[in-house]
Amino acid sequence: MTQIPFIFHDMQDSQIFALAQAAGRAGFAVHGLVQSTKEAPWVTQSRYINSITELPSLGDVNMGLYALNLKKENVSGIFVPVVDDIADLLAEYAPLLRKNGLSFLTVHSSQIEMSNTFALQQWQGKLKIPRTTYCTSNELIETALEIGFPVILKSVRDGFVTFHHQEAMQTWLNNAVHHHYPLQLHQRVQQYIQGETNNMATALLLFDEQSRPVRGFTARRIRVAQTNYGPFGETLAAKAEWLPDLYEACVELLTALGWIGFAEVECKQDQHGDWQLIEINPRLSGWSCLAEVDGAGFLQAYYHLNTEGSKLEPTCLQRSNTSYSRMVASSRHQPDWKNFKYSTYKSMFQHKDNMCFGAWDKWDKTANRAWLKLMLKRFLTKT
Repeated sequence: MTQIPFIFHDMQDSQIFALAQAAGRAGFAVHGLVQSTKEAPWVTQSRYINSITELPSLGDVNMGLYALNLKKENVSGIFVPVVDDIADLLAEYAPLLRKNGLSFLTVHSSQIEMSNTFALQQWQGKLKIPRTTYCTSNELIETALEIGFPVILKSVRDGFVTFHHQEAMQTWLNNAVHHHYPLQLHQRVQQYIQGETNNMATALLLFDEQSRPVRGFTARRIRVAQTNYGPFGETLAAKAEWLPDLYEACVELLTALGWIGFAEVECKQDQHGDWQLIEINPRLSGWSCLAEVDGAGFLQAYYHLNTEGSKLEPTCLQRSNTSYSRMVASSRHQPDWKNFKYSTYKSMFQHKDNMCFGAWDKWDKTANRAWLKLMLKRFLTKT
């Protein structure tokens, strides 16, 4: 009997490709969706990818056209959401996509809307919710004073800006034309939780159709990418660390929301030791390969939930002995350049079991060579 494959979208993305490799290592069949095999040779050269369909990325077409393309290409299997727009697609088009042969777990679109910090302002639980509101650019000063400085402006991706006092915000606004910041948009202002990067941690969770948490994993961040206005970008380096208080706080909140499927809950620990919610993403994180290398078992559990009628018992399987450094990155992401040193590359070629470098696998040698070519070019041309 032919095994039902996992479906991984955007395989030109190194982070998603790394998760597909984890599925292949675990013995699952993998079907990859990629914009162009010519521009992503690692997909065709990987030992773990059983079949490939060239398909426009959802970022280039609307949801309806993307769903139609999936149907036209006869793509069927167990769909794994790893980016926000794909998670939104699964929630919005769930009946149609399932009718066309895709299996997956997802919450309703309304639950996604209710999971942001603005909608959760009245939540009273273990996980704290930072004060968050929306306003026009003309109301920024007044809104920030109501929230209380310091605040963070989160109106556009890669455009987060922190202000520690009113004078700093006023000066920035006076010169905003030079920042090319989209002040014409509705502005999202949030209480800023102070502290170093390693105060930030993530809980990855998987809930079944009865909203039971069947798998969990927690990790602490080490480095994040630098964006236009500060270090607020994606995770560059992290370490698996079991944080039971964070896990329990996140489970409590998501259970109350009736969550189904994956959730990436990003948090930061404040000066009192309380975990403050940064955001909830209805999907696996981009660096979920760390969780799989550390033994979390999300993919096996997700496959079971989509193919078997029996329940899984809630359990957390992580070993908490694995570190992650994004040394392999596609053109849309930045590698962990701060970890660019001889000892790192020595570790990469030694293929240590307690290290995860993204899309780098000791059994996937031809794919590794394709990545090396890209990374060498990027290193020689980076500024």
